[in-house]
Amino acid sequence: MDGLTIRRLALELHEQLAGSKIEKIYQPGERDLLFNIRVPGQPVARLFMSAHKQFARVHLLQDERPENPKEPPMFCMLLRKYLEGGRVVKVEQRGWDRILEISVEAIDEIGDLRTYRLICEIMGRNSNLILCRTDDDGNLRIIDAIVRVTEHMSRVREVLPGAPYVLPPAQDKQDIRAVAPDAFVGLDAEQPLAKANVHLLLDHVAGIGPTSAREILHRAAETAKRRVQADLSSAVYDEARKLIEAVETGAESSTVALDEVGRAVECEPYLLTHRTNYALCPTISEAIRRRFADNGEILYHSRLHDELQRTVSDHLDKLRGKLVKLQQSLTESADEASYRIKAEILTAFAYQIEKGQTRVVLPNYYADNEPIAIDLDPSLDAIQNAQRYFKQATKRKRAATSVAEQMDATKMDIDYLENVEESLRDASLENMEQIRRELVSQGFLQEKVTKQKPRQGRFGAKHSAAKPDRAQSKPDAYISSDGFLIRVGRNNLQNDRLTFRQSDHRDVWMHVKDQPGSHVVIRRGNAKEIPESTLDEAALLAAYFSRGRDSATVPVDITEIRHIWKPNGARPGFALYDNQRTVYVTPDRTLLEPILSRTATATEVGE
Repeated sequence: MDGLTIRRLALELHEQLAGSKIEKIYQPGERDLLFNIRVPGQPVARLFMSAHKQFARVHLLQDERPENPKEPPMFCMLLRKYLEGGRVVKVEQRGWDRILEISVEAIDEIGDLRTYRLICEIMGRNSNLILCRTDDDGNLRIIDAIVRVTEHMSRVREVLPGAPYVLPPAQDKQDIRAVAPDAFVGLDAEQPLAKANVHLLLDHVAGIGPTSAREILHRAAETAKRRVQADLSSAVYDEARKLIEAVETGAESSTVALDEVGRAVECEPYLLTHRTNYALCPTISEAIRRRFADNGEILYHSRLHDELQRTVSDHLDKLRGKLVKLQQSLTESADEASYRIKAEILTAFAYQIEKGQTRVVLPNYYADNEPIAIDLDPSLDAIQNAQRYFKQATKRKRAATSVAEQMDATKMDIDYLENVEESLRDASLENMEQIRRELVSQGFLQEKVTKQKPRQGRFGAKHSAAKPDRAQSKPDAYISSDGFLIRVGRNNLQNDRLTFRQSDHRDVWMHVKDQPGSHVVIRRGNAKEIPESTLDEAALLAAYFSRGRDSATVPVDITEIRHIWKPNGARPGFALYDNQRTVYVTPDRTLLEPILSRTATATEVGE
C-alpha cells in the first residue's frame, strides 16, 4: 500500500463515513481493530484497521466475522472510552505519506465536545494505530497507541501516552506537480521497467511505490511509441501526472493483480495495465480486502506463532530466574557440614562451657585442633546450643536435597522449552498446531474452549482450524544419495514417536550434542552397513534442524536406536543415550539444498 492507495482510500472512506456514528469497537488481534459504524440510511459498516508487521492495512469488511477475545485488551477499552458514541467528522491523508487520519467528535470526561484523531500509520514493520487529542493550542497529544515506542526502541521519536504526536521523518520527495519536467532525464528507454528507472521515480515522486512506478513507466513507454519523436522522460512526467489525477478523481477503477491460480497479489487504485492478469474492483477498499482475503491462514499462522513464541519465552524467563534463586539457595545450604561440626564440638566440650556465654573458641579436632569460634545463645546451655546447631544442619541438608531436586526439574523444563523454541523456528502451521497441543498437555499453555464450528478466515475464506487438531503431523522425510530413508522430527511429539515407536532398534539415530534440535533417524532396512555419505548427509540435517544451524562447526552424536532410552516422567522429546560417537559438520546451505530437494514420498516412507 503506497501513498496513492492511501489517498484514494481516504477519499472513499470520507465520502462513505463522514457524519456516521461509532457504535462499537473491538480488538480481535494484538494489532488489529474493528469499528462498527452506523451510517445513516445504510447497514452497519465494519471498518477494519491493522498495524500488523506484514499485513498492515485499513479497509471495510463484508461478511467476515473476526473472532474477538473474551476480555477486551486495554487499548480497546481506551478507544471505547473516548470514541464510542462519537461521530466521524473527517477521513484524510497526511500529505502523500502512508498515514490515514480519522477525526472523531465525542463528549469527553467533563461533558465537553472534543475532537480526537485515530492515526493509522501503514508503514510495514513500523505500522501503528495511535489515538490523539487536540490540545487547546491546536497541537496533537498522544493518548495511547496500540504499539508503544520508547526511546530505547527508536531514536527518531517516542510514541507514548502524554507525548506530543510527531510525524514520522519526512522523505525528500515532491508532489509530481512540483517536480520539474526534466527530473526524469536519463531514463533507460530500451528497458523501461528496469530497476534503475523504477528507483529514479521512487526517489523523486512522493506517494508512489514500486508497483505505481512500474505502471507509470509501462504507460510512458506505450505513449512514447505512439509519438513521432520518442521521449521516455517527458512521457513519464505526463503519465505520472495523469495517474495521480486519476487516483484523486476516481477516474479509473481500482484493480487487483492476480497470480497464475487467481489469487490477488497486488491492489492499486488504478488499472494495472502492466500486468497480464488483473480484476476490477468497485472501490479501493474492496481491492485491499480482496488482496488480503487469501492471507487468512497466513495471519492465523502468524498469530499462532507469536502466541506460542511468547508463551515459551515467558516460561523460559521465569524458569531461568527460578534457577538463579535455587542456585543461591543451594549455596546458602552448602554450609550444613560446618553447622554439624560446631554441634559435635559443643557436645564434646560441653563441660567447659557455662550458660550465658555468647561466644566460645574451641579446638576443632576435624582440622588439627585449629581454633574455631562458635556463636552461642546465652539463654541456652551447651547441650541445648549443640542441639540447635544439629537442627540447623539437618534443616540445611533437607533443603539442599530439595533444592537439588528442584534444580534438576527446572533444568529439564528449560531444556524442554528450548527444544520447543527451536521447533518453532520455521514450523509449518500443522506442526505449530501440534506444538500448541503439546504445550497444553504439558501445562505451559491453557486450552482455549471454543465452539466447534468452521473458523472463518479474516477476509472471507472459511476453513476449520480444529479439523487437523487431532491428526498427528509426520516427520520430514528425505532420501539420501545412496537411497536410504532419513526422517527428521520437527517437534517434540514427532521426536518421541520417531525414536521410540516408529524406528527399528538397528536404525541409526542422530542429534546435535548438548543443544536443542531434531531427532534424525536413518532407516537401516536390510543393509549391514550405512555408507559414510549417507551418515554425512543425515548429520548435516541434524545440524541444520538445530540451534547450531548458523555455526561453523556443529558436533553431532551418532548411535543406534537400541542405545536410547527415555526416563520415567520425562518431557516429550527428552532422551538419554550411550555408545555414541561424535562427528563435526558444517551446515553449509549449498550442501544441504540437494538433500532437502530429495523429499521422500509416502510410498518410500512406507505409509
